[in-house]
Amino acid sequence: MSHPPVVLVHGFLATPTLMSPMRWRLERGGRRVVTPKLSPLCIQDVRKLARQLDVTVDRARRELGQERVDVVGVSQGGILSLWWAHHVGGWSKVRRLVLVGSPVRGTWAAAVGLPVLGAVSRGIWQMLPSSPFLPELDVPLPDGAELTTLSIRGDPVCPAERCAVRGADNQVFDGPPGPLKHQYLIFSRPVFRHLEEVLDRT
Repeated sequence: MSHPPVVLVHGFLATPTLMSPMRWRLERGGRRVVTPKLSPLCIQDVRKLARQLDVTVDRARRELGQERVDVVGVSQGGILSLWWAHHVGGWSKVRRLVLVGSPVRGTWAAAVGLPVLGAVSRGIWQMLPSSPFLPELDVPLPDGAELTTLSIRGDPVCPAERCAVRGADNQVFDGPPGPLKHQYLIFSRPVFRHLEEVLDRT
């Protein structure tokens, strides 16, 4: 089966290398995976990161001869992917958008990093539930948009209820005991199986 390319978008304090487990599984399923070149550690303004994502999407479409791509955003990578779709014309370029553990309604876990990163990271402020940035994500989905959110029940970093998007297919899965549920997302078999099901739909 021929698949459109997948643009796999990492999030806050992450790098493309940290997405390797998910990338490997996607490639093993016969998909071409592209990772965007984002500003170091993804701590910048989400709007800036979204425009960097747009450059990668356009390059992938051009080089691979595809009108549309699938975009999978992990954690904050999903936030910038959703902003890209709504505000940088992304819906016309994406076939399916999947957000994995992405706190589109904000997360108070971001407050933990404020003493260290608050002075240098605009992005960390944008992830707080009180941020004036978040309403920019709460936009009605256009007709025909295919958006899925995948989250882990009990995730202390990105609670499932903060990952849900109006009008999307919002799926919640069980995770392991303990506090590392968010880190488990890219290794979760149930999450990945559902991701594959979404990407395989004709």
